[in-house]
Amino acid sequence: MFKTRHIAPLALALAAAPAWAQAPLKTDGKWRGSINAGASLASGNTDSTSFNLGANAGRATDRDRLNFTLTALYGTKKENGSSSETANLLRMGGKYDRDITDRTFGFGSLDIEHDKLQELDMRGVAAAGVGRHIIKTEKTVFDLFTGLAYNHERFTTETRNSTELLLGEESTHMISDTTSLNQRLALYPNISDGGEYRIQFDAGITTSITKKIELKVTLSNRYMSNPQPGVKKSDTLLLTNIGYRFE
Repeated sequence: MFKTRHIAPLALALAAAPAWAQAPLKTDGKWRGSINAGASLASGNTDSTSFNLGANAGRATDRDRLNFTLTALYGTKKENGSSSETANLLRMGGKYDRDITDRTFGFGSLDIEHDKLQELDMRGVAAAGVGRHIIKTEKTVFDLFTGLAYNHERFTTETRNSTELLLGEESTHMISDTTSLNQRLALYPNISDGGEYRIQFDAGITTSITKKIELKVTLSNRYMSNPQPGVKKSDTLLLTNIGYRFE
């Protein structure tokens, strides 16, 4: 049987990137951000489509930083006349940092997540704490942070509310004049339900194709020690996007 397969990245955009999504932000108080999009199509024995959208915005001064991010992914598959969803996910969040001293900062954040295939109707996590700039240069920022988080999770069959400890690190690096790398690792031990925990890892690399057009690859993993029955503990995403940026 003749089969055709097409993978076509799509894109639209709006700007340069927040502190955890691209290069370290310039401390001039100006807003910078980006919107990146991608799609894949396949036809043959199995027909499938998927679309993803990523957006971020941020501003920084000598004393504080404000960032917002959004990731959306939706996919379907049709095989032997039967259709099903392969992805239905939405993540968005905001984070505010303010320096207490030259090396120490306080932060507050709010993250919201929906993942139908994980039977997660909504997860809302509010967190606050303190961090330390281990490295803080024009091209590299590396931070360690800790704090407390309140986690409200609404699954298909139950609702959970818990207090969590937050331990993590994040960094951004300018590898060259056209390429930047970012990564963030966060561990959430559950204080309310001892022995349970969550782990979040996000990483991305961005390369400028032209002054305004960029290619971005992101890797994301979510691990939960106590998922819903029949749901895997680990969930990984690898996305490739093309975007447009400005400042």
